[in-house]
Amino acid sequence: MRRLTIRVKEGQGEEIRKIAEEHQGKNLMVQSMAEGELVTVHLNNQLVSKFIDSIGQYEDAEINLIPRGVITLYPPKGSAPDQVTDVSNRSPIEIFLGGLQSVGSKTGLIIYSIAGGILVWVGFYTNTSYLLVAAMLVSPFAGPAMNAALGAAAGKMGLLRQSLQRYFMAIGAAILTTYLISLVMNHQHATTLMVSVSHISVVTFLLPLAAGVAGAVNLIQSERDSLVSGAAVGMLVAASLAPPTGLIGMSLNFGNWQLIRSGVFLLIFQLAVIQLSAATVFRLLGNVTVKGVRFATGKEYVFKLSLGLSAVVIAGMLYWQFSNQPALQKASLSTRITEVMRSELNKLEGIETIEVSARFTRGTLPDLNPVICELYLYNRNDSLTDEQAKQLIQDILYKRIKAKNWKADPMFNITMLDYQGKPAKK
Repeated sequence: MRRLTIRVKEGQGEEIRKIAEEHQGKNLMVQSMAEGELVTVHLNNQLVSKFIDSIGQYEDAEINLIPRGVITLYPPKGSAPDQVTDVSNRSPIEIFLGGLQSVGSKTGLIIYSIAGGILVWVGFYTNTSYLLVAAMLVSPFAGPAMNAALGAAAGKMGLLRQSLQRYFMAIGAAILTTYLISLVMNHQHATTLMVSVSHISVVTFLLPLAAGVAGAVNLIQSERDSLVSGAAVGMLVAASLAPPTGLIGMSLNFGNWQLIRSGVFLLIFQLAVIQLSAATVFRLLGNVTVKGVRFATGKEYVFKLSLGLSAVVIAGMLYWQFSNQPALQKASLSTRITEVMRSELNKLEGIETIEVSARFTRGTLPDLNPVICELYLYNRNDSLTDEQAKQLIQDILYKRIKAKNWKADPMFNITMLDYQGKPAKK
């Protein structure tokens, strides 16, 4: 339920009140003022846009929409619990204008981007993952990304262009910050956390997809209906975008183009997925269209162009990812290689698997794609010495992994563990 106040000329207050009654308005009130009349209306969220549209002929009307939930109580008394359960979605006009209000100043955008960049740099430099989480909370990428999607849904080329400019301004500030700090600190090598973040999975699209949908839904839902805070949703969007900025900036300093490539891929791909998913949700669930009340100057071609370009970019990036194996699939391939090793080890009699892992390196060998395979095993087979078991296992796993044509070059570190006690009988 939303509260609106409408200031109109003398004698028009009753007309506004009757229109409000037609839109199921509650607790209506008309007050006389020194100049004109003030009408107070309480409406269901979904009827706000229709009501404002219906009073469009009153060109001099001054409307105040309070974007907060209001509890209205009216007869009969016994229906009070039902009266306060209005948790319907926000009206399209509130969604659109609320998004514009969240734009903020460029100064604040740059300051928060720099702060986020500093946190990302420290997190990468010290291999401290919780600092990346802090950077996600501070980085102001969610606002521009959501406003770009909102501009596309409403067909507003100006808003779309402005939001994308602010997005790349924030990204550029964060990248520049991490680059300059790396330059000053003479940081010349990738850290473990940087390498880990640079490894991309084939399901990478799920994170920006979830971020775009969640961000749009958070702006559409009324505050009493939303189960997740706006800050948490903003962090989800920034989780897609903040780490790659630090990856690019720090890698630029020491010229690691593999890491830079991964960061650029993540930024472009994830922005396109967020744009496509969020704009679609705004259009279908939020009813934000080019014919919205008080913002009816949008162009349908802007929405179609935005979705078309986003789809083309996504398709192009996916083609790049799947045609460039294993460079942009290392996270997924590490999991698959681990599964292959576990499957083959289970076939070997007398060899117990304690722990198995696989991870790609950052590409230190120009002619190979090294994947470090670490195995901790326990040998129960009396017919094989530990060294014989190691050689047998290495030969089998190497052939199985190479047979998958993943363009991965496995290098093994096999440890046969000793047990000083008496082994239990199987």
